[in-house]
Amino acid sequence: MRRVLSIWLPQLPLDLRIRKGDLRVSAPFAIISEINNAWRLTHLSDAAESVGLSSGLSLPDARAICPDLLTHPSNQAREAALLRALWRWADSLSPWIALDAPDGLFLDITGCAHLFGGEANMAAYAHERLSDMQITSRLGIADTKGAAWALARFSSNEVKVALPGQTSEALSALPLEALRLPQKLSSDLRRTGLKTIGQLMEIKSAELARRFGLALTQALSAALGHEPDPVSPKAADPIYAARMTLPDPIGLKGDLLGVLEQLTASVCRRLAKDVKGARRYYLTVRCVDTGDHLLHIGFARPTHEHRAVMQQFTKPLDELKIEFGADWFRLEAAHIEPIQPFQISLDQHKQAEVDTSKIISTLGNRLGFDRVRQFMPMQSHLPEREFVYVEAMDQREPVSWTAAPRKRPIRLFKRPERLVTLEAGRPPKRFQWRRGVYSTHVAKGPERLTAEWWQTDMGAVRDYWHVQTTEGLRLWLMTYPGSKEPGWYIAGKFS
Repeated sequence: MRRVLSIWLPQLPLDLRIRKGDLRVSAPFAIISEINNAWRLTHLSDAAESVGLSSGLSLPDARAICPDLLTHPSNQAREAALLRALWRWADSLSPWIALDAPDGLFLDITGCAHLFGGEANMAAYAHERLSDMQITSRLGIADTKGAAWALARFSSNEVKVALPGQTSEALSALPLEALRLPQKLSSDLRRTGLKTIGQLMEIKSAELARRFGLALTQALSAALGHEPDPVSPKAADPIYAARMTLPDPIGLKGDLLGVLEQLTASVCRRLAKDVKGARRYYLTVRCVDTGDHLLHIGFARPTHEHRAVMQQFTKPLDELKIEFGADWFRLEAAHIEPIQPFQISLDQHKQAEVDTSKIISTLGNRLGFDRVRQFMPMQSHLPEREFVYVEAMDQREPVSWTAAPRKRPIRLFKRPERLVTLEAGRPPKRFQWRRGVYSTHVAKGPERLTAEWWQTDMGAVRDYWHVQTTEGLRLWLMTYPGSKEPGWYIAGKFS
């Protein structure tokens, strides 16, 4: 007979703050989420519950009850990462594990409980281990996944075990919500006077299906084991890492590079085998006197090239100060992505992208990736809004520029530079700019530009002229028509 263990983590977002050492959890504190366009309390500390707050309250109502309430927005990405880490930990209990997002796990423990001295001891062990990790948990064990889920969430005990073959007896006293029914269906059942699962069992399935639909009978049958509802496992994400422990500490650069060479070869070999690459690599060096030192490098494109990783780690290793040696090393690849192979000799565009990414990676590791930026096109007719600066590391796809419908200078000045008019005209026939005097030979314009109708802070109307000077310069002149003090400016310079 199949046996299923359900682990419920009711305070997972709050436990995440506790594990980070957040001192606010000792005071009235709550995790909040935006639900139906309103911020509401989802998880509360003991101090918050003691002053009368409850889950589901809107933030203004909670502030009215407890003005000293401290809050923190829910971080679903970090909570999901913690749940996946616990998923990998649960492999020590059973190899057959499935996620029950966002706050639970299912384990098929058939044939595993005897290793812990029985199901009760196994559940107690898991509960104790989670408590040691500062994780609040409730556990249920039953013949089916639905029954284990119900016992973990609605039983009066933190650990509840239903004996084999006694699922119906264990579920009979639980409320209807233990069947994971839609809210409307639960409300309809309660209006008829039905409150517990045991009351549903006394009614024929045909009558329940005729009155309330097949969803109710299917949920009840699955919980009782009349319909199959297996635990469908999914393998945990592979971790691409390697470590090395040495009998004696080392400190010479050549020795450090030798260790890194072996670790890099191991990690990159596994990545290449799975046709994947990593955007970041983390090297932990444990010194005998100063503890752990974390070195990291990044790449603009995912890579598993052994040489590239070694090359980028050269500078961080040069800056690492080791006095009495290090004896423990660990290299981990992060931000894993699949790699699409291509033929270098036939696809020059792809090779150009690879070369650009290598430059970005080298500059980013030396200067900081936040300082390596590139232009991105924007849809706008205003010259200063036709492009935007972005971090080159964040640009995953190649930049595609389309030909501009209007001629624009190759160099656009961040702030237009004022010129001195020597001979009036529209544009000026002679003018002085940057200690040089220029004469207008050919002028095309004006091109009148104004802000988009939805923009309110883009300045006044502007006229632009394309001016070819007698001296050979091609300039982009600008003026503000209708201004009280008309002036002319150089907005850009053509090639």
